[in-house]
Amino acid sequence: MYLRYFSLREHPFSITPDPAYLYLSRPHREALGHLLYGTGEHGGFVQLTGEVGTGKTTLIRALLEQEREVADVDVALCLNPQLTVTELLAAICDELGVSYPAGDAPTLKSLVDALNRHLLATHAAGRRTVVIIDEAQNLSREVLEQVRLLTNLETGKHKLLRIILVGQPELEELLARADLRQLAQRITARFHLQPLGPRETTEYIRHRIRVADGDADLFSASACGTVYRLSHGTPRLINTICERALMGAYANGKKQVTPAMVRLAASETLPRAPQADEQSLARQLTPVAVLLGAAGLAFGLHYLLLAPGILAGDGPLPPSQAAAAGESGPAEASPQTDQAQQTSEPDASSPDVTAGAADNGADAAGPAPGASSQADAADAPEYELPPEDASLSQLLRLWGVFGSQVITECRDALDLGDLRCLRDTGSFADLEKFNRPALLTLRRGQVSRQVLLTALDDSHATLVLPDGTRQWPRQALARLWTGEFQLVWRLQTSTRRIHEGSVGNSVSWLRRRLALARGENPDARAAPPSPIFDAELENRLRRFQRAQDLEVDGLVGARTMLALNNVELGAGTPTLNTEYGRISQPNAEQAIAVCPRERPLPSAPMQRLARLSFEPNQSQLSVDARQQLQELVTAQPATATYYLVGTSYNPTLEAEAIHRLALARARSAGQVLGELGVAAEQIQCVAFSGKRPPSPDMERSVLVSVPRTAPGPEGEG
Repeated sequence: MYLRYFSLREHPFSITPDPAYLYLSRPHREALGHLLYGTGEHGGFVQLTGEVGTGKTTLIRALLEQEREVADVDVALCLNPQLTVTELLAAICDELGVSYPAGDAPTLKSLVDALNRHLLATHAAGRRTVVIIDEAQNLSREVLEQVRLLTNLETGKHKLLRIILVGQPELEELLARADLRQLAQRITARFHLQPLGPRETTEYIRHRIRVADGDADLFSASACGTVYRLSHGTPRLINTICERALMGAYANGKKQVTPAMVRLAASETLPRAPQADEQSLARQLTPVAVLLGAAGLAFGLHYLLLAPGILAGDGPLPPSQAAAAGESGPAEASPQTDQAQQTSEPDASSPDVTAGAADNGADAAGPAPGASSQADAADAPEYELPPEDASLSQLLRLWGVFGSQVITECRDALDLGDLRCLRDTGSFADLEKFNRPALLTLRRGQVSRQVLLTALDDSHATLVLPDGTRQWPRQALARLWTGEFQLVWRLQTSTRRIHEGSVGNSVSWLRRRLALARGENPDARAAPPSPIFDAELENRLRRFQRAQDLEVDGLVGARTMLALNNVELGAGTPTLNTEYGRISQPNAEQAIAVCPRERPLPSAPMQRLARLSFEPNQSQLSVDARQQLQELVTAQPATATYYLVGTSYNPTLEAEAIHRLALARARSAGQVLGELGVAAEQIQCVAFSGKRPPSPDMERSVLVSVPRTAPGPEGEG
């Protein structure tokens, strides 16, 4: 009914498996590649699994339309796996046009013999035969065993029949059974089809609209994001939601689908889990109730056993009771307090609680064991300057370069293959960050010496001295080290500096390393990385430099390149410590450093960028929410200030617990922003809490906003 209104040639979101609408995301492209491999010369046995609605049947249809690749292939497609062994063989023969003895009930032997004769004839004619079984998770054990036996049809060198099993994840569980291990061992290729990601969902929606000759922007970008969050990237659910959303837009006279229309469409089409929150709360309270009941029973038994003696005055009170009685008498329990503690949602993940516990533990622990002994060791006379200097040749040997005449001193212009030398001053933190063996300059009085540092941990340093390798306490080394060091590093690009205006493979290398540092998979992208150094790349580089405590200048010099090398260490690279130099991410306790205190929301107009959803009683971000933040930061200027509004609403919890959870959610998002290179001063955490949310999108969420610099699209703010 809406085709003419939106100028569409046909329905773009039909749920029928039409190969014309196939969107080849990276997972779907790999899955199709596995199917093509299964039809090839050495295909053998292939297994393709995927959740319901991820596009497996559509891929099968697309495979059958690959005219060039399957031109010399005969395919028997079985869509109904609820068959007996004989029925399956008859269905395969019917699909391939194999004639078998007529009769009401052909025997298994007659069917196998007829199929074998047909396969030998087609093989002699230079053709291959493939059997594809969809919904294979519903096959019985007997049928699967017969499928295995079919692969025994072969010549001396070639298999006559190739099998492709396609099904839901239960298929993998089925084939993992011990009595089917012979079949599982014959599978030569397996692939599990994953749902679409956020960007792929947007491209999927626009692709289908373009195929139907429509406007690719029929769904706004925020509407596409809402579709992804509600469908979790499952193509069939995307189609269902989008079809209903188009009908809603048509009914309301709108030319573009908005997030509100998508949410309404999802509520009308997607299956619901009734009273999910109540069920979740019940599941959480059930073990609590059991523990409380057990504790009550134990207390009762304990009291019955001890009460006679206590009442009669036989024996002293237990120490804890005696202390309590001597202090202020028995304490009265508050029924309201007990009830609130039982119904409050757990907030163990709150950074406030975690950090508090860590601080208290540190105070209680006192000095670290062995600290005084290390200090004494630092003053011991054995830690003296060596009689002679270590040389750069010794350092180069760690990189596999031998020969006394190679080089005698470190210069910035050192050019030994792809090896370069850096002379600098710094601290142990810098050495840990660069994570390379180094020549250190030590000084006592007027005498200086160079020593070779080959390993470094939290308490000791390993030095190569004239009399052999020795371990020194870090304190002893710190007393003599001037801060000067020289280290060798490997140049992995064609140029030593990458900056604005650079073009070529060095820029592509930089894009790959920054992607790896952010936890992305650069190989998963369809298009190769751009070889042009643009403003977006400079923003990413500055965030990386800030996160690694480097000079934030937006260009790649020796120090930044060293840090980028640590993202993915090359083979044969010597390091000080396998734990140092990695591009690490702050843990949950470090979120406090990102948002040390709650901030009020400014009165200036704000532009909402995203809404991050949370599960009930949870403060940890989901993988999808992390992906949202990652894409959001990429699109914003490096200097943007983010306001994170955490929300929590519950009529049964205490106000303080609700507010603490809301702030923990904001801090969780702030922690991820910090991991992505956003400076702590650019992250402001706000908490909104109460008994009931003022609007549905304020429930269990973090609203990410920035100050509005220009009028935004309708619906933002």
